[in-house]
Amino acid sequence: MVKKWGMVALLAAGSFWFSGNARAQFTGNLTVEVSGLQSQEGNVCFKVFSGSPGFPNDNDSAVTRACVAIADNLPEDPEAPFAYTFEDLEAGSYGVAIYHDSNGDEQLNRGALGIPVEGYGFSNDAPAVTGPARFEDAVFFLGNNTTVPIQMRYPQ
Repeated sequence: MVKKWGMVALLAAGSFWFSGNARAQFTGNLTVEVSGLQSQEGNVCFKVFSGSPGFPNDNDSAVTRACVAIADNLPEDPEAPFAYTFEDLEAGSYGVAIYHDSNGDEQLNRGALGIPVEGYGFSNDAPAVTGPARFEDAVFFLGNNTTVPIQMRYPQ
Protein backbone atom coordinates (compact mmCIF):
# COMPACT_ATOMS: atom_id res chain seq x y z
CA MET A 1 0.00 0.00 0.00
CA VAL A 2 2.89 2.38 0.81
CA LYS A 3 4.42 1.63 -2.61
CA LYS A 4 1.12 2.51 -4.31
CA TRP A 5 0.83 5.88 -2.53
CA GLY A 6 4.51 6.56 -3.15
CA MET A 7 4.01 5.98 -6.87
CA VAL A 8 0.90 8.22 -6.90
CA ALA A 9 2.84 10.98 -5.14
CA LEU A 10 5.74 10.61 -7.59
CA LEU A 11 3.41 10.78 -10.60
CA ALA A 12 1.58 13.79 -9.18
CA ALA A 13 4.85 15.63 -8.50
CA GLY A 14 6.15 14.77 -11.96
CA SER A 15 3.02 16.00 -13.72
CA PHE A 16 3.09 19.21 -11.63
CA TRP A 17 6.74 19.80 -12.57
CA PHE A 18 6.07 19.05 -16.24
CA SER A 19 3.01 21.29 -16.46
CA GLY A 20 4.90 24.16 -14.85
CA ASN A 21 7.81 23.82 -17.25
CA ALA A 22 5.64 23.27 -20.30
CA ARG A 23 3.71 26.48 -19.72
CA ALA A 24 4.10 28.62 -22.82
CA GLN A 25 5.49 32.13 -22.66
CA PHE A 26 3.31 34.21 -24.97
CA THR A 27 5.20 36.94 -26.76
CA GLY A 28 4.25 39.56 -29.27
CA ASN A 29 5.65 42.40 -31.29
CA LEU A 30 4.98 46.01 -30.39
CA THR A 31 5.02 48.54 -33.22
CA VAL A 32 5.02 52.19 -32.18
CA GLU A 33 3.83 54.57 -34.91
CA VAL A 34 4.90 58.19 -34.37
CA SER A 35 2.99 61.04 -36.02
CA GLY A 36 3.69 64.75 -35.97
CA LEU A 37 7.50 64.84 -36.12
CA GLN A 38 8.52 68.44 -36.85
CA SER A 39 11.80 67.52 -38.53
CA GLN A 40 13.95 64.63 -39.70
CA GLU A 41 16.87 65.74 -37.52
CA GLY A 42 18.14 63.53 -34.72
CA ASN A 43 16.48 60.47 -33.21
CA VAL A 44 13.22 59.24 -31.86
CA CYS A 45 13.86 57.62 -28.49
CA PHE A 46 11.43 54.99 -27.18
CA LYS A 47 11.04 53.61 -23.66
CA VAL A 48 8.71 50.68 -22.91
CA PHE A 49 7.59 50.18 -19.29
CA SER A 50 5.70 47.28 -17.70
CA GLY A 51 4.69 49.21 -14.58
CA SER A 52 4.52 52.67 -13.06
CA PRO A 53 7.89 52.68 -11.23
CA GLY A 54 10.18 55.00 -13.19
CA PHE A 55 7.62 55.88 -15.88
CA PRO A 56 8.28 57.86 -18.04
CA ASN A 57 11.80 59.11 -17.33
CA ASP A 58 13.93 56.38 -15.73
CA ASN A 59 15.94 54.49 -18.36
CA ASP A 60 16.80 51.71 -15.90
CA SER A 61 13.13 51.00 -15.13
CA ALA A 62 12.23 50.52 -18.79
CA VAL A 63 11.75 46.95 -20.01
CA THR A 64 13.41 47.95 -23.24
CA ARG A 65 14.38 51.16 -24.97
CA ALA A 66 15.87 52.36 -28.24
CA CYS A 67 16.97 55.58 -29.92
CA VAL A 68 16.47 55.39 -33.67
CA ALA A 69 17.92 57.81 -36.24
CA ILE A 70 15.01 59.39 -38.09
CA ALA A 71 16.83 60.03 -41.38
CA ASP A 72 18.01 56.39 -41.60
CA ASN A 73 14.56 54.89 -40.94
CA LEU A 74 12.09 57.01 -42.88
CA PRO A 75 9.05 55.19 -44.27
CA GLU A 76 8.84 54.82 -48.06
CA ASP A 77 5.45 56.53 -48.06
CA PRO A 78 5.95 60.16 -46.95
CA GLU A 79 2.40 60.17 -45.51
CA ALA A 80 3.10 57.12 -43.30
CA PRO A 81 4.06 57.60 -39.66
CA PHE A 82 7.58 56.91 -38.42
CA ALA A 83 7.50 53.39 -36.94
CA TYR A 84 9.69 51.17 -34.83
CA THR A 85 9.01 47.57 -33.73
CA PHE A 86 10.07 45.88 -30.51
CA GLU A 87 10.05 42.12 -31.03
CA ASP A 88 9.30 39.25 -28.65
CA LEU A 89 7.94 41.17 -25.66
CA GLU A 90 6.02 39.09 -23.11
CA ALA A 91 2.27 39.56 -23.39
CA GLY A 92 1.04 41.95 -20.73
CA SER A 93 0.40 45.57 -19.81
CA TYR A 94 2.79 48.25 -21.01
CA GLY A 95 3.14 52.00 -21.37
CA VAL A 96 5.37 53.78 -23.90
CA ALA A 97 7.11 57.14 -23.60
CA ILE A 98 8.90 58.71 -26.57
CA TYR A 99 10.78 61.90 -27.32
CA HIS A 100 12.24 63.60 -30.37
CA ASP A 101 15.94 63.76 -29.56
CA SER A 102 16.59 66.50 -32.09
CA ASN A 103 20.20 67.11 -31.02
CA GLY A 104 21.14 63.41 -30.82
CA ASP A 105 22.30 63.38 -27.18
CA GLU A 106 19.82 60.59 -26.21
CA GLN A 107 18.28 62.73 -23.45
CA LEU A 108 15.01 64.62 -23.23
CA ASN A 109 16.38 68.12 -22.88
CA ARG A 110 14.57 70.48 -20.52
CA GLY A 111 14.53 74.20 -19.86
CA ALA A 112 15.23 75.97 -16.59
CA LEU A 113 11.85 75.03 -15.08
CA GLY A 114 12.18 71.35 -16.06
CA ILE A 115 9.77 71.67 -18.97
CA PRO A 116 10.83 69.67 -22.06
CA VAL A 117 12.29 71.70 -24.93
CA GLU A 118 12.11 68.70 -27.30
CA GLY A 119 9.02 66.90 -28.56
CA TYR A 120 7.56 64.02 -26.54
CA GLY A 121 4.56 61.69 -26.47
CA PHE A 122 2.94 58.77 -24.67
CA SER A 123 0.85 55.74 -25.51
CA ASN A 124 -2.92 56.39 -25.34
CA ASP A 125 -2.06 60.07 -25.82
CA ALA A 126 -1.75 60.19 -22.02
CA PRO A 127 -1.98 63.78 -20.81
CA ALA A 128 1.02 65.62 -19.38
CA VAL A 129 -0.50 68.86 -18.18
CA THR A 130 1.27 69.82 -14.95
CA GLY A 131 3.94 67.12 -15.03
CA PRO A 132 4.83 63.90 -16.78
CA ALA A 133 2.09 61.53 -17.90
CA ARG A 134 1.02 58.76 -15.53
CA PHE A 135 1.54 55.09 -16.39
CA GLU A 136 -2.12 54.42 -15.57
CA ASP A 137 -3.13 56.79 -18.40
CA ALA A 138 -0.64 55.34 -20.88
CA VAL A 139 -1.18 51.61 -20.21
CA PHE A 140 -2.35 49.20 -22.93
CA PHE A 141 -2.34 45.42 -23.33
CA LEU A 142 0.22 43.80 -25.65
CA GLY A 143 -1.09 40.68 -27.33
CA ASN A 144 0.25 38.89 -30.40
CA ASN A 145 1.08 41.88 -32.58
CA THR A 146 0.08 45.28 -31.28
CA THR A 147 0.39 48.70 -32.91
CA VAL A 148 0.33 51.80 -30.73
CA PRO A 149 -0.01 55.23 -32.35
CA ILE A 150 1.62 58.17 -30.59
CA GLN A 151 1.19 61.82 -31.52
CA MET A 152 4.35 63.85 -30.90
CA ARG A 153 3.81 67.02 -28.82
CA TYR A 154 6.14 69.98 -28.94
CA PRO A 155 6.53 72.82 -26.43
CA GLN A 156 4.80 76.04 -27.42
